[in-house]
Amino acid sequence: MRFATETFGAVASLALLTACGAGGGERPTSAIGSTAVAPETVVDGPAVLGAPYTESGVTYTPQDNPLYDEVGYAGIVVADRIGKSTVTGEIYSAASISAAHRTLPVPSYVEVTALDSGRTILVRVNDRGPVPKDNVVQISEGAAQQLGLTGTATTAVRVRRVNPPEQEKAVLRIGARATERIETPEQLLKVLRTKIAKPPQLAVEIAEPAKPVEVVAKPEVKAKDVKAKAPVAVKAAPVAKKAPEVAKPKPVSPVAGSYFVQVAAFSSRARADALAQKLGGIVSAQSSSGLFRVRIGPLPTKAEADQKLAAVQKNGHPTARIYRE
Repeated sequence: MRFATETFGAVASLALLTACGAGGGERPTSAIGSTAVAPETVVDGPAVLGAPYTESGVTYTPQDNPLYDEVGYAGIVVADRIGKSTVTGEIYSAASISAAHRTLPVPSYVEVTALDSGRTILVRVNDRGPVPKDNVVQISEGAAQQLGLTGTATTAVRVRRVNPPEQEKAVLRIGARATERIETPEQLLKVLRTKIAKPPQLAVEIAEPAKPVEVVAKPEVKAKDVKAKAPVAVKAAPVAKKAPEVAKPKPVSPVAGSYFVQVAAFSSRARADALAQKLGGIVSAQSSSGLFRVRIGPLPTKAEADQKLAAVQKNGHPTARIYRE
């Protein structure tokens, strides 16, 4: 009932705004707290992917991936974007429930879940980004408010692509809020948090230097301890040469096949298999968390792992990491 009421109100607002906009005139720029600019011109289609592009030295290839599901960090779109055009040709409004993404089609729709609270909202992707390298998505101020976020700091989120009903799409196109989703259960949130909380094991473990061998000197035999039965010719003991220095242990080379590049982790085996097949990787199930990890390896050296990591990140997977086992 709540959804029907909200949807009716949103669609009615759309009709009213369309009627008001018939008189022409300049499209105003909106600030947080107002509705999106010129909603009568916002449409869904055709979706745009665009050519591969390079940002901060990393090349991203836009893809129409209906199974997209990623955990990472979300930032808030900076205020100076207000009133400027998005890649879809729309005028950006901070009040809209929208987002910028590096590779998803524009427009498209995603569910964004705050991993600290489990709160989940529907968001419309209508721009390219984000600018910060470590973020997987940049959301508008309106989306951040609906998600319960305060301030400008990044927050841990899950971003999952969805195809909502047309009524909900229409609500987002006029800058209003769609009905919130059921909050994510705490048990699943714990699993999702582990995918972010683990620090990347990029450093090579340094083997402890081998302990020098202790040389036990034989006790010196004193003359008085020897009972002379008969004169014995004693040869002069050779002058002891300086003992050779114990060779310092050489650094231990990494064990062959101990490096993996982890591209992503999914709760769905189908998504993991699809990505592994595309990258020529493998899927390993993590029994403790129930996740399926997509990895490339084993790789014999750290240098080869670094090369593979750079290639994977340039192909649109900036959150890939190196792990050693």
